Amino acid sequence: MMAERPLHVVHVYNWLDPAYGGPPRVIAGLAAGQQRLGHRVSLISSDRLGSAPVEALLRAHFDPVPPRTVVRPKFFRPLVNRARLARALADVDVAHLHGIWPPVSLLASQMCRARGIPYVLAPHGSLHGAALSEKRPRKVLGMWALGYGAMVRDAAAIHALNDEEAQGASWVRLPARVEVIGNGVFPEEFQDLPVDGSFRRTVPSLGDAPYVLFLSRLHWGKGLDLLGEAFGRVAAARPDVHLVVVGQDWGGQADLEAAADRHRYRDRMHLTGPVFGPRKHAAFHDAAVYCLPSRHEGFSIALTEALAWGRPVVVTRACHFPLVTAEGLGVEVDLDAQSLADGLLAVLGDPDAAAMGGRARALVMARFTWPALAARTVALYRDVIEAQEARR
Repeated sequence: MMAERPLHVVHVYNWLDPAYGGPPRVIAGLAAGQQRLGHRVSLISSDRLGSAPVEALLRAHFDPVPPRTVVRPKFFRPLVNRARLARALADVDVAHLHGIWPPVSLLASQMCRARGIPYVLAPHGSLHGAALSEKRPRKVLGMWALGYGAMVRDAAAIHALNDEEAQGASWVRLPARVEVIGNGVFPEEFQDLPVDGSFRRTVPSLGDAPYVLFLSRLHWGKGLDLLGEAFGRVAAARPDVHLVVVGQDWGGQADLEAAADRHRYRDRMHLTGPVFGPRKHAAFHDAAVYCLPSRHEGFSIALTEALAWGRPVVVTRACHFPLVTAEGLGVEVDLDAQSLADGLLAVLGDPDAAAMGGRARALVMARFTWPALAARTVALYRDVIEAQEARR
């Protein structure tokens, strides 16, 4: 076995701005967990240096903030990009590449292969059949003609988020090593409960009504059209219940608004836009139930946070979190509006809902914290480094 020395790990992704969804927060959490274990981490992304949202995310998780290299492939500056990548990878033990399609991850994979640096590839849900079926002709072209297939095939290991992703698609060849490691939270962020009603006070029209919370990107893949129809049926059965929708609009808001107008619950739907920090935690804490009706997920950070705050949940089976059923944390439903409405009504009317939330919180704190998950990734890194050294 290789000596238990600290490793230098570089994480690579297009964007570290948290406005781009879950992966930036996953990378920050995982890398910060590794740093806390005594390892050296660095970052490569396409965000501009000095970006306020990125700097805020990094300062919130790291001490000290790790060095970051900017590589911007879309500007077609191959010599500059290669020089920057070469410097960033100069003394790296292992690279952790995030996402299948980011050009910066593709460039980093090519340079890692050229320099003999093992890399672990985290698709972040991109290898699910449902994800690959979206714009499939372009993705097939990318796999076979643009080098993305080689990036997947030549990885030292795949870091999958769930069992379905670990199996991959029939037309994508995976490396021999595939490890399923989920996402997590930092326990200390969930110790001090928000003041009851603190989120409600920021949305005065909500009043004291119990509410269903959706918190994620407002994107078609997140099932906003299903949620809109489902809540129409919930609203008819439960006149006291409201819907709170938190997140940046990626085209899904129109589906919600159209459904609200059809079913006449616009006055009971509250669109807040993206919310971060204490206000986001308060939104979870005040909710009666968290709902994620996604068409496909890797391992949702928002869902993990909802569970960590002790919220019962209603999720589609496409969220790939079977522990919801196995551990009694809420209800899993099919990808249709009636099933979603039935699930929401079941949890809203369940006297055991508080107990569901208690089990949810205990599960996350026992199994899905960043320090524990970081230790598992470091063990994986040591295995792939040792395997590479054995082949030399």
